[in-house]
Amino acid sequence: MQKIETAVEGCYILQPRAFSDHRGRLVKTFHEDTFKALGLETHYPESYYSVSNKGVLRGLHFQVPPYAQVKLVTCVYGRLLDVAVDLRTDSPTYGKHVMVELSAEQGNMLYMPEGLAHGFYALTDQAIIQYFGSTMYHPESDGGVAWDSCGIAWPDASPVVSEKDAHLPAMTSYESPFRMPVSV
Repeated sequence: MQKIETAVEGCYILQPRAFSDHRGRLVKTFHEDTFKALGLETHYPESYYSVSNKGVLRGLHFQVPPYAQVKLVTCVYGRLLDVAVDLRTDSPTYGKHVMVELSAEQGNMLYMPEGLAHGFYALTDQAIIQYFGSTMYHPESDGGVAWDSCGIAWPDASPVVSEKDAHLPAMTSYESPFRMPVSV
């Protein structure tokens, strides 16, 4: 598996090996020993997926401490633009974002440390994204910032968003509880 740095500290594009033959393809999205060797989180007690139609934008979401999450996401059907925004106020990349196209064809993934807001935009008639979280979903810790408040060049100025996402606070008014992890 290849680990590719992005413009946001601690956020990586992961490119696993794909095995193809006349039957189709196999892509291994997680291997504990490989993740350990790459210095990545290996504990994912929860996994789920969402299905989105073309033009749907979900995000920008996160969970606040003590339920903050490392997230690993991959597109298992279709294509989408995946975005992570750094909310860690003491990070050298605070306020910066990374946007990467994830697709089932590429098999690529985005790895996000705690303190990043996550969102995506569906590019194909249907896109399925799978999430792995280092903590389980905790509704009281659910948070987000407005999708259009972080300087992201989304491909659509009027995407389909949920009622919840339409009313998230702007990043400039959000008081972030996130900090960089302390090195031991």
